[in-house]
Amino acid sequence: MTQAQILTQDDQTIAVIGDLISRVAAAPASENTISPFLGRVRAALGAQWVAFIQFEEPRVIVVDGDGFDAAPQMTALKAWAKTIPAGLQINSVVPTEITVSAMSSAVAPIINQSEQLGLFWVAFGQQHDFAQSETTLLKLTHELLTILAINLREKENHEATAQLNISLLNSISDPLIILDHDQRLLRLNRAAEAVFHITTDQAQGKSLLDVVQSPELATMSSGSIKPPAEWVSPDEKTFVPHIEAVRDDNGQLEAWVLVLRDITHYKRLNRNQSEFMRIVSHDLRSPLTAMQGFASMLELGLVGELNEKQQHFVSKILSGINQMTGLVENIQDAGRYDPQSGFYELSRSQCDLGDMLRRIVDNQLVPAEKQLNISVSVADNVPIINADATMLERAIINLVDNAIKYTPTGGKIEVAAKSENNEVIVYVRDNGLGINTDDQAHLFERHVRVARQEHKKIKGSGLGLFIVRSVAQRHGGDAWVESTLGTGSTFYVRIPLDGPNIVTAAAKE
Repeated sequence: MTQAQILTQDDQTIAVIGDLISRVAAAPASENTISPFLGRVRAALGAQWVAFIQFEEPRVIVVDGDGFDAAPQMTALKAWAKTIPAGLQINSVVPTEITVSAMSSAVAPIINQSEQLGLFWVAFGQQHDFAQSETTLLKLTHELLTILAINLREKENHEATAQLNISLLNSISDPLIILDHDQRLLRLNRAAEAVFHITTDQAQGKSLLDVVQSPELATMSSGSIKPPAEWVSPDEKTFVPHIEAVRDDNGQLEAWVLVLRDITHYKRLNRNQSEFMRIVSHDLRSPLTAMQGFASMLELGLVGELNEKQQHFVSKILSGINQMTGLVENIQDAGRYDPQSGFYELSRSQCDLGDMLRRIVDNQLVPAEKQLNISVSVADNVPIINADATMLERAIINLVDNAIKYTPTGGKIEVAAKSENNEVIVYVRDNGLGINTDDQAHLFERHVRVARQEHKKIKGSGLGLFIVRSVAQRHGGDAWVESTLGTGSTFYVRIPLDGPNIVTAAAKE
């Protein structure tokens, strides 16, 4: 007899099998999916009860009928299932540790790749001879329940993974937005929901512009526009935006991740620090000026003649006051001229760089014992520029002062300006000790000084070159160094000849 002929013997069996298949195909695995068709199976067989037990999370116990309480016996049931051979077993011996009321039963372990997921068990209150059609129904039921058990486990794992991902996203304090490949919102973390006042459920499927209400941020998701250096939210928080494309193994675009790094706290600290340094340095100038005045009066003998030892002490006092005055000026300039946080507004006027360089060199104090040879050269094509003369002169003074301090006795220093590639370049070249490559990379940062034994006695705040670069950047240019150990160094300031740096015809008149 063929399997088809067996199935036709029992129309109810065929109906039950069809119901099982349709439920598995149409509905996600759950207790609500399993319970109804276990009732159909029990009715088709005339069984006392039918049970489906899943041991691992999600732990599921579905029993249709009376006479079996599985929950208190989970440990014993799990141990028994491990001893049952794979496939459907008719009238298998039930361990004495398991309490049941049944005369006949069929049992089958639910296994996925050697992992014991659960148990399928059908019991009868009297002795029962299983017809071939019933055995077929039980086998099919077992196979379908195995599929449902695997789906339940995968659903649990997927939900656990999804919940973990959500928890990880929400643990990130910076706002984070995930877009699909069509640049539609998939998810926001809590920080992003707070910034943009919208939940993930409300935002899903919307465009980035609809959610963030900022064209500046919205255009970033195209990937073709460079993100703004900073973005300020309506509630005046400051963020550094960064967008990253997510691609599959074949390089196909799958999603976009937009992160807004919150730097509000650091901006506030920087402002507070700048304000503090401005106030302190300003308040230091008055007592320094007074001390310098009185010490100068002592040095000039305006309050009486000084002996040699007293004159030596007074010169040391004046030297210390001059150093402190220079430090205060550097602190002030570093705070005022900083391109990121400086409050100084450029006061542009026509600047003759040739006159400026010659004046700086003429007024620079060179220790007599050093015997340095300082020259000035200005190319004929260097034009008059429209720049802040105070800032620019301060920067060049710092370069010349550094060259004098770090060039050994008998050395040469060249202070020059030239014009090329629509730019004016001012440079100071020396034949001193030179600077290694690693130090060059950080030389223009705040408070950075080259640590060398030869420089231990040279005083400095490490702000001079920071000021030089800040001045250059405030004029749209930059500053850099080229140096070779044992040969010397050349420090450059570049100012582009365009925009506000050009002296207009009207200004010339």
